[in-house]
Amino acid sequence: MNVYRCDQYGPNDAEVRLPERIWDRLRRLGLAYEMHLLPLLDGSTDPVFLNPAQVDQLVRELRFVGQVVNDQMVEAQVRAVIALSEYRSDGASKDMIAIEFP
Repeated sequence: MNVYRCDQYGPNDAEVRLPERIWDRLRRLGLAYEMHLLPLLDGSTDPVFLNPAQVDQLVRELRFVGQVVNDQMVEAQVRAVIALSEYRSDGASKDMIAIEFP
């Protein structure tokens, strides 16, 4: 699956490719800890576009998961997605990050 920055011109070169198994683990941890956003991103829909408020929520949830899990692979993927969320946007758009499922 891909997580990438987007703007009014479409995706730019900033993206993170996550193994589906890692994303599923993150999603299930979000479900176990009764988080709001992670459990919803189950890959059963078309690409999901997140606005800045949703990205902030995703980053908070990922930071929490990264702190409670003892898995270097999950922690590395969490850091990569958080770093992606901190890039400046190439243009004005209501959507900041897209998540594309296989």
